[in-house]
Amino acid sequence: MLDLIATLVVDLSDQKLTVLDTQDNIVRVIPVSTGKASTPTPTGHASVITKYRSVTMRGRNYVAPGVPYAMCITANELICMHGAPWQEDAGQSFGVPRSNGCVRMPTTQARWLFENTRKGTKVIIQG
Repeated sequence: MLDLIATLVVDLSDQKLTVLDTQDNIVRVIPVSTGKASTPTPTGHASVITKYRSVTMRGRNYVAPGVPYAMCITANELICMHGAPWQEDAGQSFGVPRSNGCVRMPTTQARWLFENTRKGTKVIIQG
């Protein structure tokens, strides 16, 4: 595990997640799909609270079993950063808002992020 991931910055306008080290150097930039206008991703400061290699996510009008590499940033686990194999399987690109508020990313990128990010890592979501 890397010791250098200090901050994850999600930019809603660019639909990108930037991974920063302890010196604020860019380690990686990952394309994401955040919340649609009807189910926006909340802005502000948070941190990684829980991590699941695979988890079933439930919302008002969906059940998504086997969501891979989920790192949740709200205590109620409604907002998480995770892989989205169903989006990849459907041929839908990232970089476009598509989620119910979570931060979706390609599964290979989600795995890397999951394996290299500790609980407590700072997360900034900005417009």
